[in-house]
Amino acid sequence: MAGSNVRIVVAAVIRDGQGRFLLARRLPSAHLGGLWEFPGGGVEDGEDPEEALQRELWEELGVRVAVKEPLTFAWHRDEVKTVLLLFYTAVIVEGTPQGREGQEVGWFTAPELRKLPVPPADRFIVQHLVAE
Repeated sequence: MAGSNVRIVVAAVIRDGQGRFLLARRLPSAHLGGLWEFPGGGVEDGEDPEEALQRELWEELGVRVAVKEPLTFAWHRDEVKTVLLLFYTAVIVEGTPQGREGQEVGWFTAPELRKLPVPPADRFIVQHLVAE
């Protein structure tokens, strides 16, 4: 099966002072392009998940974060990839999020989050967060 290697990916659940969630929109050319996701990316060889999350958020959004506790995980397999997605809560300690790779970035309330198109691996965490 194509994509049988499991890719470990980390994602940050970041809230602002008004309780809104930070999401980024996948570029149209990317796998699952156009969908909104919690920001993050792949864990490289030799990296801890927390280090990978800090690196990815700096590279993609230009923010430094303090990674807090693990929140949950998701497992997703499709015809292209198999992903173990680790969600962490995080707090921005420096910078303002902006799409450094051309992606849209936005802050969304729980009701707005419920209506956004998200990747399959993000659906569970969205349901969990909007139920809080």
